[in-house]
Parts: sequence; structure tokens; C-alpha cells
Amino acid sequence: MTFIKRTKKYWLVMIALAAVWLFLRHDAFLYQNPVGEITRVKQHTLHHITDEHNNSDIVINQTLTIKLLNRHGNVTVVNQYVASQAMSHQYRIGDQLLLEKIGQHMHILSLKRDMVVGTLIALLVALLLLYNKWRATSWLLLSMLINIGLFAGALILNVHVKNANVLLIFSVLAALFAAASLVLVLGKTLQMAVTLLTTLLTTAMTIAILLISLRLTGNLGVHFETMSYVTQVPATLFMAQTVIGVLGAVMDEAADIVAMLFGVRRERVSVRFIDYWHSGMTVGRDIMGTLINVLFMIFIAETLPMVFLMLRNGNNWAYILDQTMNLGILQTIISGIGIVLAVPVTSALVGWIMSRKVMTP
Repeated sequence: MTFIKRTKKYWLVMIALAAVWLFLRHDAFLYQNPVGEITRVKQHTLHHITDEHNNSDIVINQTLTIKLLNRHGNVTVVNQYVASQAMSHQYRIGDQLLLEKIGQHMHILSLKRDMVVGTLIALLVALLLLYNKWRATSWLLLSMLINIGLFAGALILNVHVKNANVLLIFSVLAALFAAASLVLVLGKTLQMAVTLLTTLLTTAMTIAILLISLRLTGNLGVHFETMSYVTQVPATLFMAQTVIGVLGAVMDEAADIVAMLFGVRRERVSVRFIDYWHSGMTVGRDIMGTLINVLFMIFIAETLPMVFLMLRNGNNWAYILDQTMNLGILQTIISGIGIVLAVPVTSALVGWIMSRKVMTP
């Protein structure tokens, strides 16, 4: 019976995903701008181009016949792209496009991506429901929606308040992120309170170390000016970005250690502070290496395209490290320090609280 129920769940998930995909594939009527689907493509090579670093590329013209999905008729649009598609895009038959009418001509705004994004979101929800309880999944999704709302509110506040303190706004946002996530996922329990306290304490200690280090060195070797698209003081914006990054890394580890130590208490294996301390340190040593490596891999994945581009344009590694990877390396190091600090801080705090709780009559 269990196998049959599980099989039915899988089929229901597949049907639901197919329904989401079909709806988003045919939701052009929801858009105000013209939406079209490519029915025919004719393309030909214009010419080859080569820059001063011997990087070669091919410029290609496409003549696209597009059937309008929320309007009547067909339109023809010319699209020019390069074979590398570094700054342009090649379109194919079946692609759906968001269009804009300027004068008498249609222009391509972008690909219509809601089908892919929506189906992936539906897949995430489906997997959570398959391998988790409905109640836990509901609270998790609600916490994500609340965090998105909090982030949008912080952005609006930052944009509309003159001379807003960016670091203060995003520090408060980080604390609200942690509180909303932990309260909704763990509930109003002692485990949640301890996890939140250790997360905020470790994050504050880590940011304090960063601020003290930068003050003592006079920001030597740190190029805040290399941040892209910054319209505010880059150093403050970098600090705000780092606060949220450190909080996420620390909360992940602190939650694991706290959960394990609370499991120790439920089994009544130990009631002494020293035993909690040793257990927390053992678990922390096992997981912190993996977490730091994950941070490093995320940094490499984000930086890789720009590194390739700069290498192909004749820049050396010293310049790339200094101008492109500088702030990313600093953020990874700071987050790594937070992960390491979280182990003794969480072990000590949980041990102190739990040992006192057991001893209290």
C-alpha cells in the first residue's frame, strides 16, 4: 500500500508539473506587451571579426518570422548576434519572445522565460511536498515569501529615504531574515531561540572583526570601487552585502550544531557543560570544512565568466585578482571566519544554556 501511495504521489507531481508548463506556455493573454512565437528563421553570416588580442568571432544576421500570440498577425524582425553570444542571443524556432512596438516596427525585449522559471519553482515545491511533511513545507514556503517581502521593503526604504543608513537597514533586514526563517521552520521553541541568538552573536562578532581589520589597515588593498553598478557609497554597500552573506553561512552551521546538541539532551546522554562543548566542537569540525569549500565554489562559479573574459582580453592574473576577484575573496574569507567562529560560540552557548536548564529545579 505504501508503494502504491508513493507511486500515486509521483504521478500527481508529474501531472501537476505538466499542467504548470502548459499553462505558462499559453499565458500570453496575461501580458500587455506583444508576445510572439518564432515560426521561421533565416540566417546568414555577415562577416568575421578579430580584435587586437586575436579573439575572433562571427557576426550573424537572423530574419525571424514571429506569430503574435496576444495580437493578430505575424511580424518579421531582424536580429543580429555574434557566434559567441557574449552580448547577444541566437533565437530558434519555437522560442517565445517579449516584444515592444516602437513606431511602426517591432523590437525584441527578451526571451519569455516564465515557463522555465515557473516550472522550476513548481518542481521545487513538488519535491518539498514529496520528501517533507505538508505542514513543514508550508511554513518553509511562507518564510521564503516573508523574506522576499522584507527584502523588497528594505530596497524601497533604501531608495526612497534620503541619506539612508544602508548598513543599518540591511543589518536589521538580516536579523529579520533569521528570525522569520527560524520561527516559521522551528517554531517558537528554545531550539529556535538558541539558534537565532548564536547566529546573531556570531554574525556580529565576524562583522566586528572585518571592521576592525579594515580600520587598522586603512582599507589597504581592498578596492571597493570595483563593485559594479553602484550608485551609493561602495564600502557601506559592501558591508551590507557581507552582513547578509555571513548570516546565511553562520545560520546554516549553527542550526545543525544546535539540532544535534538538543538531540543529545533528548537522549539524556549528558547534562554537563563540558560534554555539550566537546560534542558541538566535534560536529562543527566535521561540517565547517564542507561549508567553507561550498562558499569557495560559489565564489568561483560567480567569478569564472569575468575571469575568462579578462584573460581573453590580455589581462594578467595579478590584475584579475586585484580588480575582479578582490572583493569576492574578501567576502569568502570573512564568511569562512564566521563559519569557524560559529563552532565554539554555538557549542559554548548551547552547553551553558542546556546545562543550567537541566540543573534548574
